[in-house]
Amino acid sequence: MQDEFRQTAGSRRMRGAPGTWLLSALLFLGLTAAGFAALSMVFDGPPPRFDARLIQPEAVATILLFLLIYFASDGLRLYFVLRTIGSRVKIREIFPLVFINFLFSNITPLATGGGFAQVWYLQRHGVSVGASAAATSIRTILAMLMIFIAAPAFQFLHPDASTGEFARITMQSLSGISALYLIGFILVLRRPFWMATLIGTLLGLACRLRLIGEERKDLWVSTVRRETAEFASGFSGFVRGSRRDAAAAVISTLVFLVTLFAFPALLLELLDYDVDWMTVIGTMSVVTFLMYFAPTPGGAGLAELAFAGFMASQMAPADLLLVVFAWRFLVIYLGMAIGLVVSVFALHPRTRPR
Repeated sequence: MQDEFRQTAGSRRMRGAPGTWLLSALLFLGLTAAGFAALSMVFDGPPPRFDARLIQPEAVATILLFLLIYFASDGLRLYFVLRTIGSRVKIREIFPLVFINFLFSNITPLATGGGFAQVWYLQRHGVSVGASAAATSIRTILAMLMIFIAAPAFQFLHPDASTGEFARITMQSLSGISALYLIGFILVLRRPFWMATLIGTLLGLACRLRLIGEERKDLWVSTVRRETAEFASGFSGFVRGSRRDAAAAVISTLVFLVTLFAFPALLLELLDYDVDWMTVIGTMSVVTFLMYFAPTPGGAGLAELAFAGFMASQMAPADLLLVVFAWRFLVIYLGMAIGLVVSVFALHPRTRPR
């Protein structure tokens, strides 16, 4: 019954009013433009200028290799998670989902649309809604765990990596946030009822303060209890599953994140900077950490400012906007553009044979 309900809700969400998705896309574009405008004012930099060094044959080949690893590892991490929990799907059916997820997760606040898109797509390819929801959640959690461990570790090992006062204060606050997150994660896994009870108590307090209605409170409490229990069960299934596939999922996630974090270092290298790759990768783990809390679609606006705040000291002001734009283009905009094309075919209703 729950699978049928989720399947129906997900289908409605994915086929919802086109105006809603268009509005989300326009919001993403508007916030992105605002972010670059703010970046130009705050750092007093010139408009992005084209640099021919980024399109030299060797540079293009290197960028394409990075993109291949980036997109392939993104697909493989979900593929191996699905295999670990016992769901079988053809690997060629996974890679369209990579780009569909890029599109929907980046045009919706807090990536809420990405989860619906992935579950809906996998359900169409024979994976149960419950297994799809568990797999996509586990894939996200694996990445978050690595980032939430890497960011504070980098801050501890390289406390002076960032010279800006704002960046330094932000980095010093990460350890506490990460600790709280990891404690919450362990509680959800080991004692899901405790976490559900805590959230239920907070929702009850909000109801008594008349911040939310009784009916909505009951609905949210029921949802929290169900989701925490199902996530704990799904992650336990991942841990008990094939060790080979689980290890492959972890390795694929690590490769995906390292490639994601290394793109700015690659761009600086192509622009003839003397690059400390480990420092850039560590710094980008912090930037990505902050983007998890961005309420805007795809972190639009905030991502550009966070990147500049942490990376400005590593390049000339004249190159800042160019590097920020090239970074966002390669890791976000390109995947979204491909996702738009793929989604046109994937979202088209299937015609039933007569």
